Amino acid sequence: MNALAVAKLNFKKVKLSYFIFLALIGLQLISYMINNIFNKSNEGGFSLSFGFYAYIIIILSAMLIPARNFEKIMNFNVKKLDYMKGSVINYVVFALIISLFTVLCYLYLDKLLPVGNSFVANPFGVFGWDNNGVIIAFVRQFVFMLMVALVVHTLTTIQGTWYGWLTDIMIVAVICVFTPIASLRKVLVSIFDTLIFTPNAAIQITSCLGVSVVVYILCVLAVSRKRI
Repeated sequence: MNALAVAKLNFKKVKLSYFIFLALIGLQLISYMINNIFNKSNEGGFSLSFGFYAYIIIILSAMLIPARNFEKIMNFNVKKLDYMKGSVINYVVFALIISLFTVLCYLYLDKLLPVGNSFVANPFGVFGWDNNGVIIAFVRQFVFMLMVALVVHTLTTIQGTWYGWLTDIMIVAVICVFTPIASLRKVLVSIFDTLIFTPNAAIQITSCLGVSVVVYILCVLAVSRKRI
């Protein structure tokens, strides 16, 4: 089984993420219908774009693939590097489809939602990715979602190991120590600004790709040590 076959198997084994995404959209549409029937509106508030709901697909899949699919795939005598390459194919495809879907929501679907005068929060607008046009916004979301997927995949992969516990402790420590102290909090804010909110698209794209490469290498090392 090669990397492409691994990717195809993963697409079939993460159906829960598809179901939850569709269920969320269905529930939201029902909510809109009920509000219209009873003439209730969310004036002055905001509603989430379906583009945000699509995030659940790639994030949940990045948890399910290493948690549920790894051992099954290894039983097919697949090379661990092919498993990683196949997983990356999954995340690239998911990031592309989700970004295209977000473009569709941004240009058309968000305007059709029956929300009255309330604001529809689309990722492109919320994160400021639309400042340089839709195409750049598409690229910025793509690299961001790919990075997030690889980070979630890696964190899930290392759970149950000593370095996994150490990583969890370090994450909690950073949150607890950096958040209350203003000078350290600025460091966290600057990191998030660089990876998400910076108006400079080139910096954000390059930073996300750089983090993705580093995380991928670390995950490959972790998977090579992982016992079946």
